Amino acid sequence: MSITINLLDVPPTGLQIHQEVEPSALSLSHDEGTLIGNLSCHGNLFLIGERAAHFQGKISGKVSRECVRCLDQFEEDLSLSCEVEFKKPVKAVNVIVPHRDKEKGVKGHAKSADEHATDEDVYPIVGNDIDLLPAIREQVILATPLQSLCNENCLGLCQKCGGNLNEGMCGCCTPVTSSSPVENFQETIAKKNPSKRSSVSRRGS
Repeated sequence: MSITINLLDVPPTGLQIHQEVEPSALSLSHDEGTLIGNLSCHGNLFLIGERAAHFQGKISGKVSRECVRCLDQFEEDLSLSCEVEFKKPVKAVNVIVPHRDKEKGVKGHAKSADEHATDEDVYPIVGNDIDLLPAIREQVILATPLQSLCNENCLGLCQKCGGNLNEGMCGCCTPVTSSSPVENFQETIAKKNPSKRSSVSRRGS
C-alpha cells in the first residue's frame, strides 16, 4: 500500500489530505505495538517552489502494547504531530571543496554535491509523485516508548512463581517485620553462638 499524491494536483493554496491507513500497511514489529483499527492522517500539503513540498498534519489512532514488567497487553491512544518535507533528489555534481593540509598547504578535493543534500528528515519526490506512507510509519515508530508500561506503578511479575503482582501478592512474598536493628543484631549473634543466647538476653533486660 502507498499514499501517492501527484504534486501537479496540488493548487497554490495547498491540498487537504484525509487518509485512513490500515494496520497491515505499516508492518510494525512486536516491540512497536499493534494498531487497533485504522490510523487517521489529516493535514495540508503545500508546494515549495518547483522542487519541494511540505506536509503538516496530525496522526491519530489506538495501539496495543506489551508492558515490559507484567507482560500484559494494554491500549494507548496515539495523537502525533507530523511535519515532513519532500524534495527532488539533487543530481551528483563534482564540487571542489578546499581544505588545509599541514604539509601541502591549501588544496581541494572533489566531492559530490548530493553529499550535502542528504537529510534523514526529507523524503524523495519521484517524478511528480510523493508517498506519505513512509513518513507516517516513521512517526509512529518514533512515538514508541523505550519501555512500555501499563502503569507507572506496575509491580511486574514475581521472580519466583511468575505471578502478576498487580492482581495480588502471591505466596512467595515474605512479610517484612518491623523489628529494630538492635533486635536483629541480637538475634543474629544468638543464632551464631547459642551458648551466648542467655547472656545477650540478660544484657538486653
